[in-house]
Amino acid sequence: MVPPTHIDLQRDLGRVEGSLFAMERDVYEIKGMLKDISDRLARIEASEAERKGAWWTLAAIATAVGAISSAVVGHFWK
Repeated sequence: MVPPTHIDLQRDLGRVEGSLFAMERDVYEIKGMLKDISDRLARIEASEAERKGAWWTLAAIATAVGAISSAVVGHFWK
């Protein structure tokens, strides 16, 4: 078996370095994608909070209208 030469080692090191650069590029791409997903999730959570607030407001109004109509009907029903 022939030991690897200096040129063989440099070539292998170049391959490893190229793979490392490709992985680094992929990591930055994934990091950007995660940032986009995080921003989208924040917008979804904000709209969900607004929807819940609107629902509670609607429920409170419906409760108030029901109480007032019950009081009016109870007053005139006597």
